[in-house]
Amino acid sequence: MNYDSAKAAQLAAWLRTQPEAIVFEAHSTDYQLPAAYLHLVRDGFAVLKVGPAVTFAMREALEALEDIESQLIGAAQRSRLSEVLERTMLSEPENWLPYYAGTAEQQKLLRRYSYSDRVRYYWGRPQVVAAVDRLVKNLSSVTIPESMLSRYLPVQYLRLREKLIEGDPESLIVDHIRDVLRDYAAACVIR
Repeated sequence: MNYDSAKAAQLAAWLRTQPEAIVFEAHSTDYQLPAAYLHLVRDGFAVLKVGPAVTFAMREALEALEDIESQLIGAAQRSRLSEVLERTMLSEPENWLPYYAGTAEQQKLLRRYSYSDRVRYYWGRPQVVAAVDRLVKNLSSVTIPESMLSRYLPVQYLRLREKLIEGDPESLIVDHIRDVLRDYAAACVIR
């Protein structure tokens, strides 16, 4: 849900009348439009909790790299990260099943693309860690063409061209995650 400053107006007004220097903490601030973070901070929410948006961004980067891997690495050597995640989530449904209703097809789509990003609970599983490690190792052994990177991670492509980041898999993943954090940081700059 997008932040609505008008709904917090009374609370923000109350905060300005307090003699102590206090701030609010805002939970579930993930997936806001960048301007919303500025409004949250202006309204006294100086602590902005981020969670699923960061792991969602990590997964986006990993899946983009997996698509690249499918074109640059032979089938027998591929990580098959998406398949490993799906198998793991199906065999251990306790972290997603209570949250995703619907048909089997709808649940499959939610496991992969839900904003609540329940897949975040599976990144530490040994088989998933091994698949991520293989993906990174595979792509570290080749040069990802810039034009391919432009298709899958266009912002990182530009930063690579500007020599702001390296083109190795870890740099691409971390920079994509930082895109989420940059919106938070921009709102929290002391003005």
